Amino acid sequence: MNTSLNISAGSLRAYQQKLDTISNNVANVNTPGFKRTRQSFTEILANQINNQAGAGQEVGRLTPNGIRVGYGTRTGLTQMDTTQGAPMQTDNPFAMMINGSGYFQIGYPSQTGGGALETRYTRDGNFQISPNSDTPGTYNLVHPNGGYLLDQNGNPIVLNDQHEVQIQSNGQIFLKNKNTVSGDFISAQRVGIVDIQNPNLLKNLGGNQYSFDPAALPNGTNQANFVRAMGVNEISVTSGYLEASNVDLATEMTELLLTQRGFQLNARAMTYADQMLGIANGIIKS
Repeated sequence: MNTSLNISAGSLRAYQQKLDTISNNVANVNTPGFKRTRQSFTEILANQINNQAGAGQEVGRLTPNGIRVGYGTRTGLTQMDTTQGAPMQTDNPFAMMINGSGYFQIGYPSQTGGGALETRYTRDGNFQISPNSDTPGTYNLVHPNGGYLLDQNGNPIVLNDQHEVQIQSNGQIFLKNKNTVSGDFISAQRVGIVDIQNPNLLKNLGGNQYSFDPAALPNGTNQANFVRAMGVNEISVTSGYLEASNVDLATEMTELLLTQRGFQLNARAMTYADQMLGIANGIIKS
């Protein structure tokens, strides 16, 4: 009976974690650039039980020799679904949608100080202009959460009010002089987009942004082993559009119903095991 309780308790924990994952997907159905996560289960342990050998033993036993008894399940892999979301047109000229693979780099001031930036990754290209207080007449492109959009060298993109800005499909920034007919040029800075070889190593930091968890990286590797700066010929972005969430509400609701039913069945199994244990204890006491 204790085994039955442990199996049911472990399954309830696993189903609760899957319910949390589904709830997070549903909550972000309208979040630009959001990538749904899916969760799988794995078997904890299985033990093979053999019939006892010898004359007169295991008399009347009907179970086959070598029967396997499992000890429940636990949460297995939690994987990110990187399927492309649908395009959404916006009125923001600085909004960008990545077509295909790639992630924007967002920089935040590091807690260690010294002007270093902590890099995060996102598919949410809903950028806005923000005046640079240190240099009047210039501004940065920032994420709604406050981080700077970084260029191909990992530096914040800096623009000025003397030029109209057009972001081309390959991430290059075309600057058109507002005051003269001539003087248009391509900026040395371009939108820095990186390819991440294994997105499942990313840790969700909230706000639709990710970073690498050093503890989750394979031994002998670091972040640089999984991040590659994409070249101009590899990048494809569309200005004025955002990538919609790839969450399909019908799929999530179906998964929710199946998970709830599994949770209910395991809760009922735990109740029955507890009742049987109570009956056994009553018999022993009497």
